[in-house]
Amino acid sequence: MARVDPAVLEMPADAAAGTMPYFTHIDTWLRAEIGGLSDEQLDFDDQSPDREWMWWSIRRQISHIAWVSLIFSKRRCGSLLWPHGDIPEPIVWSEHHQGRNNKHGLRLDPALFWDVPDLADKLDLGLSWMRHVVASHPIETFREMVESRHSTLFWDDAITVLPRGAWHDPDDERLIVNTLECAIWMLFYEMASHIRTIGRLKEIQGLPTAIELTRFGYLRLPHYWGETEAPAPSITKL
Repeated sequence: MARVDPAVLEMPADAAAGTMPYFTHIDTWLRAEIGGLSDEQLDFDDQSPDREWMWWSIRRQISHIAWVSLIFSKRRCGSLLWPHGDIPEPIVWSEHHQGRNNKHGLRLDPALFWDVPDLADKLDLGLSWMRHVVASHPIETFREMVESRHSTLFWDDAITVLPRGAWHDPDDERLIVNTLECAIWMLFYEMASHIRTIGRLKEIQGLPTAIELTRFGYLRLPHYWGETEAPAPSITKL
């Protein structure tokens, strides 16, 4: 079976390692960072055109992390989690998809899930699904489950921190091929990058951060670490 190691924060370059992300880190880091925040602090944002990284408040960052934990679990891991098709419906799946124009803007329905405990509850569910996936299947399964999708500027950037598992389709450079192993690591990186942004939103409000993330995964890239206020690479299809 695939295994996890809390000390391993990046996809091992050596495929023989077979290590998968330790998703408990996400819950631990997030809860530490958002503990004790007021509604005003949670909802602070800046909609200035040149400060795109601040367009989403801390509350919205939390909602997105919870959202992506559920959406990824269903979309990429659904056949592993529910092989008989008995998919639960903690959210209305038809209202959520990964495109930019989805109904609720890459977050949970704010009319139903606004308070932090409600958002954390959905994140706990998504993380429990991912922990089950990585603990219940051999690494070979994740490497055999391959998806092809349109490339984006984001993918061209992200692929630079992935040692393997994602490549341009040699027959069509507009397409990216990636294994589920790679995609699960990318999910972990994405969640961590949003936790980093939460820390930055606290700092700009004069609040101390609770954790000190190291630069791993997407956090090796300047847009996600905060070395530039330029917008992150687009997820629009090339």
